[in-house]
Amino acid sequence: MSRQLPEKPNLEYLKKQAKELLRGMRQGKLSAAQHTLANEYGFATWARLKLHVAAQGMTPAQALKAAVCDRDAARVREVIERYPELRARIDDPLPDDGFGIHALFAAVQRTDRATIDVLLQAHSASRLGLMAELRELVAADPHVVHARGGDGQTPLHFASTVEVAEFLLENGAEIDARDVDHESTPAQYMLRVEQKRHYPQDRQDVARYLVERGCRTDILMTAALGDAVLVRRLLDADPGCIAMNVSDDWFPKQNSRAGGTIYIWKLGARRTAHAVARDFGHEHVFQLLLERTPEGLKLALACELGDEPAFHEFLRKHPDTVKTLSEADQRKLPDAAQSNNTKAVRLMLEAGWPVDAPGEMGATALHWAGFNGNAEMAREILRFHPTLELKSREYAGTALSWAIYASGNGWHRDTGDFAGVVQALREAGSVVPPHAEDLEPSEAVLEVLP
Repeated sequence: MSRQLPEKPNLEYLKKQAKELLRGMRQGKLSAAQHTLANEYGFATWARLKLHVAAQGMTPAQALKAAVCDRDAARVREVIERYPELRARIDDPLPDDGFGIHALFAAVQRTDRATIDVLLQAHSASRLGLMAELRELVAADPHVVHARGGDGQTPLHFASTVEVAEFLLENGAEIDARDVDHESTPAQYMLRVEQKRHYPQDRQDVARYLVERGCRTDILMTAALGDAVLVRRLLDADPGCIAMNVSDDWFPKQNSRAGGTIYIWKLGARRTAHAVARDFGHEHVFQLLLERTPEGLKLALACELGDEPAFHEFLRKHPDTVKTLSEADQRKLPDAAQSNNTKAVRLMLEAGWPVDAPGEMGATALHWAGFNGNAEMAREILRFHPTLELKSREYAGTALSWAIYASGNGWHRDTGDFAGVVQALREAGSVVPPHAEDLEPSEAVLEVLP
């Protein structure tokens, strides 16, 4: 049996037809009835029939938008297969959308995992090393090498093999293109899979190839790659880069709304080249860095690495070092607290670091202990009599208010001991801010507040 679609088919009418067909079937599901109806209209699947109906009078981009907004992953896949030119424009803003969002972001907004997976596949040729598909895409539209994917990354950011990277560069890809969210280059993305200390390295062979091709480098990248020759060359050109760490100081954001350098996730916030070399097992690079490290930096470095023997040996040889700490050196304490490095905080305080030294946003070590929900660190800091009511430059909050707020909204709200921090601060004499409940504390913190 065959059917003829009307000139202006209506999807709701077709759904009713499928339900009527189901009632006439002895057994089966609605999906089977829909499939049968689609076949009777001359379509292989119900999804293809829906796509045909939905796309009447629409451009390919409008059809894609409609499918995404309907949370219809099957229809999204059909649209992309029917209009392959969409792959090269998958990150263009959706048509007639006042906010200029692209399809993937729209799917994320709707928490539509199935559609997200379909759209990511459209981005994946370079990430998966699918050279035939990549050549086809570039042949169809040479500008696709500049297309933007997740976080505004280019295809080169996703390159999984040297072959893919070489092909993209030969076809005009920008070697130092920066993504939108993290304002970072492809090579910077390729150092690790995620922010952990001991796990497999990711795409370092591609990163090394990009270095050979002349990409922008820095001492953190070369330490991660274990390239002692390049480390030495960078230090010879700029001895001051020995102090580089993963922070806005060294990687300032061009857009204040950006997420910060990708190194925060690949290497770890506040990590130095020394720590990175150790993390990646490049002891020869670590020793080279140590040889070129000024004496004033070695004490903070020993604290960061938790190297107590080196820490005490340095103090024995240079007992007056702490008296001459620069503002940058003093900031090492709140930076260590921000990184949740309790051992480093303890060593610095025992060495004589000013307990109220301000760091990022004017927050002290005690502020960051509160924000991280680190009760052990808070108690260590309290032994050195910090100024409890000192307010941060940004948000104008005390350490207690930072802890209260972070218990419900912070990075470690699910793992930190915020109730323990609040109790320690209260016992030390911290004043509970007025309207503390407006800071949206966790239930555990609410229980220990007066």
